[in-house]
Amino acid sequence: MPRASPFRSAKTGFVEHMKQEARLGETTQRQYTWSTVICHDIVREGGGPEDPVKISEEDLRYLLDHMTGGVGRRRLLWAAYSQFLKYCGNESVYKVTPRWPSEVRTRVDWLEPEQAGQIREAAFAMSPLHALIMHCELDLCLRRIEVQRLRLKDIHSDSISVCGKGRNGGKWRTVSLVPRESHETIARYLEYRRLRWGEAKPDDRLIPYKSPGSFDNRLEDVMEATGIRFIGNHTLRRTGGRLMWLAGVRIEVIASVMGHQSTEMTLRYIGVNLSDQTKAFEAVKNLRIQGQKMAKSVLFYESQ
Repeated sequence: MPRASPFRSAKTGFVEHMKQEARLGETTQRQYTWSTVICHDIVREGGGPEDPVKISEEDLRYLLDHMTGGVGRRRLLWAAYSQFLKYCGNESVYKVTPRWPSEVRTRVDWLEPEQAGQIREAAFAMSPLHALIMHCELDLCLRRIEVQRLRLKDIHSDSISVCGKGRNGGKWRTVSLVPRESHETIARYLEYRRLRWGEAKPDDRLIPYKSPGSFDNRLEDVMEATGIRFIGNHTLRRTGGRLMWLAGVRIEVIASVMGHQSTEMTLRYIGVNLSDQTKAFEAVKNLRIQGQKMAKSVLFYESQ
């Protein structure tokens, strides 16, 4: 029986590693497997070695130069292949840091400020449960899974402890509550909860729904009442981050609220597009014009 190539042997071991040790989901396993094959084919086309351990910095730079597709696809390819090479014990991968161009998306799912105001007003008029879900997802920019995971003991006087995405149960972060508004919304809901579901313990979920569909039904109520259609929780979360950005909140602060590791991710998420860039140029132009007018006014009064 012919021996398997170094790449095939390493790939088989990497697949087992993803299943048993890294405990990645099935979708991620499939994506990483085909991404690894695609990248290795590119490296081989450029004259690189079959053995993953022997791939050099030059081979990796060739790979980065010859990947195809958008920034998102190339990021995925590199993430998968770099993890594969690290698993194989390749040292060169630690010496190459990709520089990705900014990805400007002109169509990202968010609501305009007026629409956000309408659906928010509708939710708060329906029930304390509708209001709390809208507040968590639109105002506090929480992910759906984060709202589902909230427990009564996670609610503090001025903040909430949020269990976000990540391995081993998720990463924790602290999100500030909106002064007075959050407290009133939560207090109304807790009384509603007591009357509907009875007394609760600190370890009980804040909203005792197990199915994401139960949350989606509340948003469906809002869409029917307003006639404004949106995809779901991610629309509200993106809109909340975008509204903060439009209000002049620093991108670093928005990233911390949303639980992003980089501001670049936040910028893509909230949909900074060409229209926003145009408004920025117009704002600078208007500022320059105002400065010129003030300078002319000063010269005029000095000449009198």
